[in-house]
Amino acid sequence: MRFEPALEALYQADSQAQRRQFLTATGIAGALVYDLFLISDWLNLNDTFGLLVAGRLLLVTPVMIALLLIVQRLKSRALMEGLATFGTVFASLIPLLIMIHSESPHRLHYQFGMLLLMVYCAMIQQVPLRWAAAALTCMTVIQLVTTHVAGFMGAITWQSNALFFVSTAILLLMASYFMERGGRFTYLYALRGRLLQAQLTEMARTDPLTQLYNRRYQAEVLARWWNEADKAPCPVGVILLDIDHFKAYNDSYGHMQGDTCLKALSQAVQRTAQRAGALTFRFGGEEILVLVPEATMARGRDLAENLRQAVLDLKLPHPVMGTNAQVTISLGVATGTAPWVSADTLIARADAALYAAKHQGRNRLCSAEPELVSR
Repeated sequence: MRFEPALEALYQADSQAQRRQFLTATGIAGALVYDLFLISDWLNLNDTFGLLVAGRLLLVTPVMIALLLIVQRLKSRALMEGLATFGTVFASLIPLLIMIHSESPHRLHYQFGMLLLMVYCAMIQQVPLRWAAAALTCMTVIQLVTTHVAGFMGAITWQSNALFFVSTAILLLMASYFMERGGRFTYLYALRGRLLQAQLTEMARTDPLTQLYNRRYQAEVLARWWNEADKAPCPVGVILLDIDHFKAYNDSYGHMQGDTCLKALSQAVQRTAQRAGALTFRFGGEEILVLVPEATMARGRDLAENLRQAVLDLKLPHPVMGTNAQVTISLGVATGTAPWVSADTLIARADAALYAAKHQGRNRLCSAEPELVSR
């Protein structure tokens, strides 16, 4: 029972830590209950009690402790489940091996203790189905072989006993299947909830037309950056860009074509900004704000020029401005050190630089003087 490979890997990774804690808790509890069964050993197999004490306390318990310690260091989920399964099978083997050497008349009742270990493996440890199948098969074989070798049952009694244990193993495998299936379905429902939450969060942050981040998320990012800068000041750059003569474009070709132009341009700007590690936001109308971390003025100007060239490379025609005219942008660049300069001041300086680029003829960039944006 497995998901397709990518989803299975995600499932194993997401549940690894929780599964390790669960195996540790059930392992400790199981070891304590296992050793408490020395009381049953004393009552039922008094003649081999010394061997049972040695087997439980000096052999099985140290092995279980060692396995629990190893599990804490393992990164492989398969090895974790394998060691948990081995520990249970090993614990079931020792008492029945010692039972072979006993002459107690209570051996018929004692051998039913194997049922508890089978239930523990399938229902308490909840090992995956394939491991449960391996464990229950081994424990059933151990049960049948040791009771046969001990020779305290007649043939009919042994056969009835064998049918009882085989039937129990089959029922436990069915329970293991349904438990694992239910657990996997629960994970899928939880994963779907997480994905829906992520989608809703992304929708709340994203402008539906351009797929750029919106003003709401811009405010969140700026607040976070400036809060972090209170501990360690850092240089920040703001690029504010605007589509040249976009009103004329809308008036001539209609708002539907204007939206198409804006989407294509926004995608080009976003791709270019992402390569530089910058974030893009729809600032309003046809204005886009690019937030650049660790930005010097030189880096800010380089990115702004790359953005201008990326728009030119789109070769979006703008015939209303002339026969060979195409859509262009103007950009304003400002840099400063947060928190010594506020975000609002930095944006205002970038806006002033954008206005200067428009005034100088458009399709160009201008930058605010560094001293204007530092305290």
